[in-house]
Order: sequence, then structure tokens, then C-alpha cells
Amino acid sequence: MTEKELSQLKERVAKDDPIAMYVYAKYIRATNPAEADKYIVLAAQLGNPDASEVLGDKYHALGDMERARHYYKTGAKGGLMDCAVKIAIMNLDVDEYTAMRELEELAESGVKSACAALAAYYKSKGNRKEYNFWKSLAK
Repeated sequence: MTEKELSQLKERVAKDDPIAMYVYAKYIRATNPAEADKYIVLAAQLGNPDASEVLGDKYHALGDMERARHYYKTGAKGGLMDCAVKIAIMNLDVDEYTAMRELEELAESGVKSACAALAAYYKSKGNRKEYNFWKSLAK
């Protein structure tokens, strides 16, 4: 990124542009992770779906499922179908039937991560036929 591009990006960040905040956070991640985290949170709070997914993944890894679900929901509302898949996977323990139906609808809509999730689910259940079917669609 050139100095001019970085300057323009910082101007957009100063104007609370959530897309610019997310891009800036990714740009500074290697050199200033704490500052990057701050901008990821701000971008997510302003509705950036990519930032919401990053925070959802972070809280999921930390075991904070309530916050993870919140951020995944925000990401899904912003159009990230992978976030909807992650919510459905989290819901498998709560309501398996509904979660499976949601995953199948997402997979049938062409969401590859839903196909992969269904393949993993059926593999864990020992259902080779369904596993092979969903795995083939995930490719």
C-alpha cells in the first residue's frame, strides 16, 4: 500500500467507515495487534459483516458461545452465509433437527461450507452414503 493510499484509508477510518476500519485492521495486524483488534471491534459494531465473523471466530475459540453467536448473527445478517453455517453448527447441540434442516437449506443454496459441515456431521455418525454425497457437493 502506498503512502497516499494509506493516508486515504486513514481518512476513511477517521470518518467511521466500517469497511475502511476492517481493511486498516488487517493492514496493521502484524505490527500492532492490539490496535487492529480495536478497529475490528469498531467495524463490527458499525455493521461490517467480515469484522463480525472475525469476532465470532475469536469468541468461539475462547468458548464464549453467546458472544460468538451474536457476532455470527450480525455477519449472517450482513450477507455472510458462512456465518449462518457457523450458527447452525453451534445449534446442533441445542436442536439437531432444526440445525440440520438449516444446514441442508444452505447447502442446497450452494453454500460450500454448509456442504462441508454436513459431510463432517454424517461422517461422525458413520453414514457413509450421506457423507460421500455432501462431500462431493463441497468440492
